[in-house]
Amino acid sequence: MTDDLEHDFHFNTAISAVMELVNALYAFDTASLDGVPGGERARLLREAVETVLKLLGPFCPHVSEELWAQLGHREGVFAQGWPVADPEALRTREVTVVVQVDGKVRGRLVVDVDAAEERVRQLALGDEKVRPWLAARRVAKVVVVPNRLVNIVTRT
Repeated sequence: MTDDLEHDFHFNTAISAVMELVNALYAFDTASLDGVPGGERARLLREAVETVLKLLGPFCPHVSEELWAQLGHREGVFAQGWPVADPEALRTREVTVVVQVDGKVRGRLVVDVDAAEERVRQLALGDEKVRPWLAARRVAKVVVVPNRLVNIVTRT
């Protein structure tokens, strides 16, 4: 969002980035009910909402200031620093790999980003959703596109 505002003046994509963050907050709010302790969950949600208000400040300053004050802050939202992304937090550790059999999606796998190609191939061939599509056919070729796709080509 910072690049959209400072360098490119792409205001629509900047607002879109804020909307994506808000959607991710809704998803986290629902998904974290069982797995994240209440105090930690509340701190994470508060930090995220504060970040949203900082990002919205240039677009809707009056509403952002009012909501910032409602959160209990004495100083205004514009007295705060601009949010900076933590590169370590942005690093992906797992990816979803699509498994195709003869070009049609038949399953999905969640694997480590640095998973070996042979390991991904074995997981794909052993997946319970994929096995029925291989039962009466012979596997001719398995193409693995790292971190994206496994395509299994079969013959009768």
